Amino acid sequence: MFKRLRNIAAVAAFVFLGASAGLAQSSFPALSGLVVDSAGLLTPDDKERLTTILKQHETDTGGRVIVATIPNLGGRSIEAYGADLAHHWNIAKYPNSAILIVAEAERRVRMEFGPPVRGTMIDVRSSQMVQRVILPAFRAGQFDIGLETGLRELFVMLEEGVDQATDETRHLSELLIDKRLLLPVGVLALILVLCGRGPRPCGRLRAR
Repeated sequence: MFKRLRNIAAVAAFVFLGASAGLAQSSFPALSGLVVDSAGLLTPDDKERLTTILKQHETDTGGRVIVATIPNLGGRSIEAYGADLAHHWNIAKYPNSAILIVAEAERRVRMEFGPPVRGTMIDVRSSQMVQRVILPAFRAGQFDIGLETGLRELFVMLEEGVDQATDETRHLSELLIDKRLLLPVGVLALILVLCGRGPRPCGRLRAR
């Protein structure tokens, strides 16, 4: 009897895991083209124009970039959703691949990169571009303009590669360090100037 119960439990677990996997798979939109507008944010003309731009990029470079708008993230972070979607769509088989993801309900935008582009530096650079280019257009209700402008900058990033992004980030870090040194150096210079003035220079001061 116990053996029978174990068998029933094993079957139930298998069915449950299968149903969970099926539910997870169904949470992703089908890869129906280079523009997957599941959230319905684009007009047919907008979708056609963006598709033309993406096809031309793929023809010129061999890299695949996909735009995906989704109604919501289903309770996941956009980082986790992006990684799972990239795996589900298997974008790794294309060189210099990326997915520009727009989550309508959460108002989040992310660029998910495939290898070998994936890395911290390209993530930082793409995030800055989203804040600077895409989101202002979205707030004005111009989703097509935001996506098109963002895509064109994304193409430049993919062509330059991670090394270029790394060099720019390193230069920015060095610049910030230089600025941080300005304050203590300036204070020290001011002290030296003040100490050199007046009838009692700093070197002659004595505790009372």
